Amino acid sequence: MTTNPRAERVVFALAVCFVCQSDTLTAPRNLSSEREEIVLVLDGKPVHNLICLPNDEADPAAVLALKEYRSLVKKATGSEPVRVEKPVAGVPTIFFGRNPWSIEAGITTDDLRSEGFRIRSIGQDIHIVGRDTPTIGAHQVASRVGMEPGTLYGTYEFLERYYGMLFAWHDDLGTITPPQTDLTIRSMNIEDSPACSYRQFTKSPDGKANEVFGRRLRLGHPLEVRHEHNWHRIMSPDVYGKEHPEWFAAINGQRYAKHYSEKRGGQVCTSNPQVVEHFAKAAISHFDKDPKSDMFSIAANDGRKFCACRECQALDSGRVRPDDRRVLTDRFITFSNQVAERVEKVHPDKRLGVIIYLDYKYAPQNVKPHPMLFLVHPTNSGFSQGAYYEGDEWSEAAMERGWGKAAGSFYKYDIWHYDETPLYMIAPVTKHLIEKCRAQKNHGVDGGYHYIARSYELLGAGHYLLGRMLWDNDFDAEAAEMKYYAALYGAAADDVKAYYDLLEASLVKVFKEGPGTAKDEAMIASFFNRYPGANNPGIYLAAYWPMLAEMKQAIDRAYSKKKSLSPEENERLVRLIDHHNYTMHTVASMVLAGRGLTGSTTSKDRKGFEMSKSKRNSAIERIAKYRPNFAKLISEMDETSHTGVIYGKKPTIEVRAPSDFNE
Repeated sequence: MTTNPRAERVVFALAVCFVCQSDTLTAPRNLSSEREEIVLVLDGKPVHNLICLPNDEADPAAVLALKEYRSLVKKATGSEPVRVEKPVAGVPTIFFGRNPWSIEAGITTDDLRSEGFRIRSIGQDIHIVGRDTPTIGAHQVASRVGMEPGTLYGTYEFLERYYGMLFAWHDDLGTITPPQTDLTIRSMNIEDSPACSYRQFTKSPDGKANEVFGRRLRLGHPLEVRHEHNWHRIMSPDVYGKEHPEWFAAINGQRYAKHYSEKRGGQVCTSNPQVVEHFAKAAISHFDKDPKSDMFSIAANDGRKFCACRECQALDSGRVRPDDRRVLTDRFITFSNQVAERVEKVHPDKRLGVIIYLDYKYAPQNVKPHPMLFLVHPTNSGFSQGAYYEGDEWSEAAMERGWGKAAGSFYKYDIWHYDETPLYMIAPVTKHLIEKCRAQKNHGVDGGYHYIARSYELLGAGHYLLGRMLWDNDFDAEAAEMKYYAALYGAAADDVKAYYDLLEASLVKVFKEGPGTAKDEAMIASFFNRYPGANNPGIYLAAYWPMLAEMKQAIDRAYSKKKSLSPEENERLVRLIDHHNYTMHTVASMVLAGRGLTGSTTSKDRKGFEMSKSKRNSAIERIAKYRPNFAKLISEMDETSHTGVIYGKKPTIEVRAPSDFNE
């Protein structure tokens, strides 16, 4: 007699399921075993069901969790698991979010931390329940909307842990869903929640980190967050300037009751009691009109032009920076505390957003921040690849330690890739990112608002690692970095990592030691002359110009593995090569353009310039096919900024021979 192996396996699997099910069809039994095996996929087909409350009754995060699970499992198996209304005897079931069967099994969200989840098996059934905000959808990560999508986070954890999925990029090519023919897992009892309460990315590729992809990276925040520059809205000089000039900053003995840049001004006189009352009334009015709002920003306008009246200066600690600028933190915290004390009497559960920035980014000396203040500390990691993070009392790490001591916890506003400063070239910050996230755990940083890069290849694994480290303080980032590259690039993974390490090491060296002989080039020397600080495109040219051949060799080693790559891995590697070519030929074109502008060009240089310009254009055309918004940004930069010189436009800096700067 012949037998059907597949049929025997199905019968066995269903028999196991049946034994472990309750006799009732409406609720799973409260059974659990560390050795229980649960068959999810057999011969390429899901053999389990899915349950969520009806869409109009369930929390939106649970509905999205089930939708994401079905869609992603279909990518891995070719078939969707079936959604049912109630458990079926003998068939494993995954329950999503709040539901009566999980409650009867004793699996609830009780005692979970904010945004947390539980994944627990009972017999052959699996319950994924999390703290979910009712009525609010989880499909966007928006500053103005605070919500908890715990069930959704739990679903991604389940898919990563048991299906081996990895969410590297927002598109299909970067969504890693390993094929599953047969998948059997063991019983589980998992509980997790984020380490940081504020996890948001901005300026991500196509803005997708603010959509479902952001949730896959574990981004979000339970409270609405508002910390935008807001003084010019609360107290506009257009409205109050003529009647109350004394409310505005005194500069050189005159009240500056006018805008100074893009409707950003003016700054206010923080020692004026009427200003304090006006700001408090504005916050109270905001919460009165919108009781669901969690936060109101009282953050100062961008830029300086702060008040120099005697009363404001008397609030300062007396500390002076090495560049002779007064440290203004104590006056800002005193002012913010006074506003908070008034608001607290009416709305004690609300928060006030405050940016601690520029001359007030250092910890206060004589005052402690009011608990109502949501303190956001802007820094720019991408300006120095972390070369100056640790240092003297003025370093970023010292600032963080000071704020941790003063406030207990605070938040970051960090820029990891500053767009036009590196000319949209590859500029990895991976090693520093890992070290910084670990240090900030001990400094009291409770997450933040981060600029990442506009194309994934620019930071390598940086965006992925940052998202996961904001979720888990103990995340093994080094292992995850290799897993990221292996999932994307297969046999070329080690070479890809070596390429990013090479570029990052070169950038750090230039930030620490200067441009070296690269400053003999007119374009590089001119950038260093125009931008003596960290916000200097010349640093990137100086780091890469001497090593273009080494960069090419590194990427060629990765490409030599192409025969061992799957079609998807090869396509990802080609995308990296496109960005590599854009980077290489932007550097070469800029440097050779500098030679042309100073009359030091040769026939070989002219040919090299035309070749690099052509290859740069080709790279941009290829990138535009899969990252059109990023290519558009490059085009805009070429029209209005530094790289326009490649196309014959007037330089945005005065390009002079290096020797001219020594005259």
